Amino acid sequence: MKNIFLVLVCLLGVSTTVYCQEKFITDDLIGYWEPDQHATQLVIWRDVNSNLQMVEFSTISGELLTLLSMKLINEELVVKSVFEEKNWKTESTFTFIDKNTLKCIVKGSIDGTVTYTKIK
Repeated sequence: MKNIFLVLVCLLGVSTTVYCQEKFITDDLIGYWEPDQHATQLVIWRDVNSNLQMVEFSTISGELLTLLSMKLINEELVVKSVFEEKNWKTESTFTFIDKNTLKCIVKGSIDGTVTYTKIK
């Protein structure tokens, strides 16, 4: 009986830890992000249902990208989008360097690494 109780406590502790880490990541994502080079600017927020939302637009033309999907996987935000103006399809993986800095690895029609700084 003691062993079952300990296993339950451990499982609940792991679930709580994972939830707290995800909550920390999503809350820190919210804001306006600027890249360190020509890329896209990001605005991330929560909608009325507390779902994470994002808009991405070109730093050169100001054109919006079409967001195909956005998922939180472990401690990464994975975004698939299309830049219609150039017909570029990409998958961008965002990870935190620190609370105000994101590293983005872009793969697809263009490849590269972009660093984003949180402005607001």
